[in-house]
Amino acid sequence: MSEIEVAIDRGVHIRARGKYVLIDPTGIPSTKPDVVLISHAHEDHYSLRALRALYRVPIVMSGASRLLIDSRGVLGNILTIEPSQEVEVAGLHIAAHEAGHIIGSLQFSFDFGGNLVVYTGDFSLDKRLILKPAELVKGDLLIIDATYGKPKYTFPPRAELYKAIVKRVNNVLESGGSVMIKGRKLGVAQEVTALVSMATELVPIVESSVGRYNELYEQFGEPLGRYVLWDGTGAPTLNAVVISRLGARHVGFSDTIVCTGWAIRKGIPLSSHADFAQLVRYAVNSKATFVVPFSGFRRVFSKFLRENFGIAAYEEDRVRLRL
Repeated sequence: MSEIEVAIDRGVHIRARGKYVLIDPTGIPSTKPDVVLISHAHEDHYSLRALRALYRVPIVMSGASRLLIDSRGVLGNILTIEPSQEVEVAGLHIAAHEAGHIIGSLQFSFDFGGNLVVYTGDFSLDKRLILKPAELVKGDLLIIDATYGKPKYTFPPRAELYKAIVKRVNNVLESGGSVMIKGRKLGVAQEVTALVSMATELVPIVESSVGRYNELYEQFGEPLGRYVLWDGTGAPTLNAVVISRLGARHVGFSDTIVCTGWAIRKGIPLSSHADFAQLVRYAVNSKATFVVPFSGFRRVFSKFLRENFGIAAYEEDRVRLRL
């Protein structure tokens, strides 16, 4: 039996038997870790300043994440790994698994004193038009994203969401209007690009802030169909479908469709994150002895797992577990 400490403080800090693993740091840690793991390239999961400060520590991430985070090759201590690959670093055996969140997103598992620790990062178990769904990894300790860890964030089946988007687009086009679809520029916007390209007769117009990520998806073997780029200037044309970032403020469209999980009431809850039902499914089927959610509604989610499944789930910022 060994003790594992998990702390959530501008990243996830895991310590056991003299080893210190730091995952997705958004700040510079007070002590040097043995290894840093980066799940994906959304900026709420890493700090370039922190990674530069850790220049003597091996940093593990996917090839796509490296291009997104360190396109100029400033960091010389990066080890790239892809799903189903393994690496030995700092005396630890680390395996990468598909996360299905954005291009290059990973889950990690590693042995800590005879106990398998699993870290999901942001993930999606859904079958989508792009990316493979996340692998459900079993382990002794599960550290899981809980962005949508509240029952109200249970989304309709993806096929229904796709149909709802296409129906609204076609209704606008039939009336001679134009429609803007907003999604996170790295993630949902690529899925929507593929959907509109494949399910409608028009070629979508993609805002350039989204387009640069589209190109990376295609570079890594994710075809998105036909689309043209738009620099965001000028009035929208009639019978046009424009795909833009969530924060865009373009006007003049007949309809605007907002695609995000937070739009559960007023928009289309199309998200690259696991919804509440997926989170529960992962936690239960992981067969983990302990579950530690690290983001979102982690307190609500932990309580739900304890009360409904008898799972030892912890919402504290710092926990010590004996496995």
